[in-house]
Amino acid sequence: MRALFLTLPAALALAACVEVDMTVEVLGEDEARLTGYMQMERQMFDMSGGDASFCDPDDGGTFVLTETHARCEFDQTGTFAEIMQSDGESDAPTDLQGELAHLGENRVRAFLPFSSMTNDMAEIEDDPQMLAMMRQMFAGMSISFTIQGREIESSTGTISADGTRASVVMGVEELIAPATQRRADFETILKF
Repeated sequence: MRALFLTLPAALALAACVEVDMTVEVLGEDEARLTGYMQMERQMFDMSGGDASFCDPDDGGTFVLTETHARCEFDQTGTFAEIMQSDGESDAPTDLQGELAHLGENRVRAFLPFSSMTNDMAEIEDDPQMLAMMRQMFAGMSISFTIQGREIESSTGTISADGTRASVVMGVEELIAPATQRRADFETILKF
């Protein structure tokens, strides 16, 4: 489950109708808390064999199954590496991984490479039928990522009115948009 948003291309290929909402709160120069959820439609969960291994209790996950969704709610505190890096079981390339980096003087840089996450979608763009099917499957689904600290200095995302959070929200269909229409990388400098 760790850094699930970093392995979205694999998720897109394997499990349609995924919705993600994550918040990373920077607590110190090498400590952060990850909270939020990932869910998929119950029908897709059942079709994939009902495998709940994507929600590991050791990573702070709590699996919830309803009539409409299979949902993993998570709450994990750890080092930047533990929060942002894959757990070693993912096949996501390292250039798709986000990062938290301490800059000194109680400042941290948060970075998510959204533009790199879509590089493997070129084959789908060449198949109009597959592209249309994926757009239909992902209609209405979204990915939300928020970084939180004492003060946001700058961000390519939307900064909250109180200046403590920067967020980016995108429809999953944006990941399969033509390269010229894809979202730019998400970068935020904050103080903790």
